[in-house]
Amino acid sequence: MQADIDPFELFDLPRRHAVARDLVEARYLELSKAAHPDNVAGESVAERRRAVERASRINAAYRILRDPVLRAEVLVKLAGVDLDSSDPQHGAPHPTQAFLLEMIDLRERLEDAGPAGLPALQREIEDRAEAALDAAVAAISGGDTRAAAEHLVARRYFQRFLEEAEHHA
Repeated sequence: MQADIDPFELFDLPRRHAVARDLVEARYLELSKAAHPDNVAGESVAERRRAVERASRINAAYRILRDPVLRAEVLVKLAGVDLDSSDPQHGAPHPTQAFLLEMIDLRERLEDAGPAGLPALQREIEDRAEAALDAAVAAISGGDTRAAAEHLVARRYFQRFLEEAEHHA
């Protein structure tokens, strides 16, 4: 997320994970039309640059609002936990030792899976990534930012595992 973008504020939406896609689409079209750089084609270079920057912020906010994972991550960040930071107080929570050991076990299973076992392992981890997102969304809805952050960190581990599995295939 760009540091200065609150996509919910920019799109005039409440800060919650559940957003009406049609409303997001309508707001995007409205904002894009109003901020389109062609609207200031005859203006100063500074004015044209501001229009391009605004259009860029609108596009970035739109990408976030359309993606359920990014939307959850932004809500956690707006609530004070930056998943991309290692700051002990406001950064991403560290996974438990048990979780890290489980990830090591999964990597060993990946090495042993072979071509026949790989699809089942990938489906298992995709399900776990989906469950981690669902748990994060529930925690966000319940106002538990730290728990949401923990689930999103786990989801990132699962996503990296899936990317490794793709290269392993």
